[in-house]
Amino acid sequence: MSIQFKERKIPPLERFGVYYLDLFRKKDLTHHAFDFSDETLAARVTRISAKGILLSALVGLVCVWPTVYIGVLKQDEPWFIQYSWVGGVSLLSILIEFYLLFLIALRAVHEVSDLINMRAHDHDFLRSGPFSITNILSRAALEIQDPELHILGIDPFKRVSKKNLLLLGLLYKCKILLTNFLAKWLLLHTVGPIVGGVSIYYIALPVECFWNAVVIRRVVREARLRLFGFALSNHVADHLIQENVLHRLPEQARIACLRAIGNAVVLARNYHPNMIVLLLRIQHLLHMNKDHHYDDWNLFLEALRTATEKERFFLLNLFTIAAAFDGRISRLEADNMKDAYGSYYEQYLPRLMQLTHHLHNGRLNAAAALCKIDFTVG
Repeated sequence: MSIQFKERKIPPLERFGVYYLDLFRKKDLTHHAFDFSDETLAARVTRISAKGILLSALVGLVCVWPTVYIGVLKQDEPWFIQYSWVGGVSLLSILIEFYLLFLIALRAVHEVSDLINMRAHDHDFLRSGPFSITNILSRAALEIQDPELHILGIDPFKRVSKKNLLLLGLLYKCKILLTNFLAKWLLLHTVGPIVGGVSIYYIALPVECFWNAVVIRRVVREARLRLFGFALSNHVADHLIQENVLHRLPEQARIACLRAIGNAVVLARNYHPNMIVLLLRIQHLLHMNKDHHYDDWNLFLEALRTATEKERFFLLNLFTIAAAFDGRISRLEADNMKDAYGSYYEQYLPRLMQLTHHLHNGRLNAAAALCKIDFTVG
């Protein structure tokens, strides 16, 4: 049995993404994620990203031009007429632009997933629900926040200020407006309202192209990270099955395995899908469905202290992989690593940093080489 998710109403935008990702899945692929070298993977992902950036920049240019043009054309009209025209044209342009950008992002994510061939890693319990690969990629493509679910009692936001999350979200949504305003203000106070016979209002064109390109690049990088994490989670689980390792662990060490991942989730302060997929795969292998306070840091440290040396190495190996799986090291993680690693800090920290670096930079095979879980140190 696997974890049963509570019923969740899928947002319309996420359903939109899932629909198109399923629509794009036409090819029958036979290769596996690890069939390509890291250099080949990097080159192909770069091409996918470059194509998406070019298309998104062109869409931004075409869709924002009518708004700027009508603003310049109606700038001598009474303000209510000018703003009525600008508002109407802007609304229509935004709707068209968002639709096209969503399709470009979804197509780019789909092409990366075909490169990895995620269907080769399908498992029944990961084919549906909020952390199925299609839903994960839909949220990555459309930049939708991952759901705040308590899985096995693990609260990823246990040490997060909700006010800080809200503030960061509002600032993110305002980035284009702030950039446009700042660019216009600087031009107005340095060179005046006209530059070479062109109104400074046209600064919105390159600003829009720039932000669209930034968004697509970020989407492709996040999709690559999620796809690589999905492949590596299955790689780790398959290795544990082949080596028949888990049967050697007593019950308390099995519980500590899920605490290792659960606390990595809490320290990362987000519910990154890579960590959740790893949690689901290990939980599925351990056949553990009850809540044993898997996000309690002190209980995890106690488990490390009372475990045998070999069991401790196994738990630290698993903890290291889980902590690196979102492709970054948070300040909270950095502050607590010494407590977990203890006297083995110097052996494990380089591995943690290297694995995080490889995942962040899309080096799948190099990351896989560091995903060993056994009873040895480092």
